[in-house]
Amino acid sequence: MKTLTLTLGLAILAGPLAAQEFELTYASPYTESHPYGAADAEWIARIEEQTGGRVSITPYWGGSLVTSREGVDELAAGVADMAYIAPIYARSGYDMNRLTPGMFYGYTDPERVLSVYMDLVNEFPEFNEELGGVHVLGYNVGTPMHLLLREGPVETLDDLQGLRIRSAVDFIGPLAAFGAEGVTMPMTETYPALERGVVDGVIAPYEALRSLSFAEVVSYYSELPHSRGAYPSRGINQAAWDSLPEDIQQVFDDNIEWLSLRTLEIAQEAEDAGRAYGEEQGVAFNTVSDEVVAEYSATFEPALREVAAELDAMGKPGTAVLDAIREAYVQ
Repeated sequence: MKTLTLTLGLAILAGPLAAQEFELTYASPYTESHPYGAADAEWIARIEEQTGGRVSITPYWGGSLVTSREGVDELAAGVADMAYIAPIYARSGYDMNRLTPGMFYGYTDPERVLSVYMDLVNEFPEFNEELGGVHVLGYNVGTPMHLLLREGPVETLDDLQGLRIRSAVDFIGPLAAFGAEGVTMPMTETYPALERGVVDGVIAPYEALRSLSFAEVVSYYSELPHSRGAYPSRGINQAAWDSLPEDIQQVFDDNIEWLSLRTLEIAQEAEDAGRAYGEEQGVAFNTVSDEVVAEYSATFEPALREVAAELDAMGKPGTAVLDAIREAYVQ
């Protein structure tokens, strides 16, 4: 938990405290070289500067204190004062935060996703109410993923017929609707599976061409978008938050948008570098027509309506949120 260090001058003997210094810890499952870690490092320096040195933040990188899957629970329990959190990876709970990202199917502009999502967070208090014990300090929005393929591009949905694609669970249904088999496996096992032809492709972002060396084992990159939505990604333990003075709280709140957009900016730089690397390695890129994207995206609708109904049954505004996301998509 937070250690409050009081720096006292001689004047304290005759009056109130001259200055306060707040030493906070920040924990992340990522390394500082990862795009998320790089954004965090800039944010830490920015907070320390904007608070005039009154706040000092010590980072703990690489999962030394928190995990991706249990980050919210660990932060609420006080493992660190602040942390990277990802309720979308939780096995259960956090239902609004965990299930809403899938409702952004078909979106291709991550800034638009983030804008729509932030409007929803402001409109529906259930998003923050789920994160008891945590005050949110930043959000992530994923860049779209596409199809990385061994033998040929996907230009029409008929081209999916018979393919075995490494996929997240959310994408298995839409793939099956057009004759493809979605295969779940750890991403770390996907390279050898592609190399041996165990799978014909993988749904992944541009940056995976470089970071996971997929450009060595695929020849085609078909831009059929799979949106990753948005979610809370940084938070502070509620007790630590409550112990900060209002002016320092305001500095953190004023930087929520900055941290969210800077994270996206650095992630996009990694995407651009991945695409450039793929081009260098001879990967062929192709766009997919708007009509094909719309037809493919429509196959997500039935499953997401069921998810929304499940949220409704919990007393949460699942259908209202889904309707708002879909309405914003067609505007």
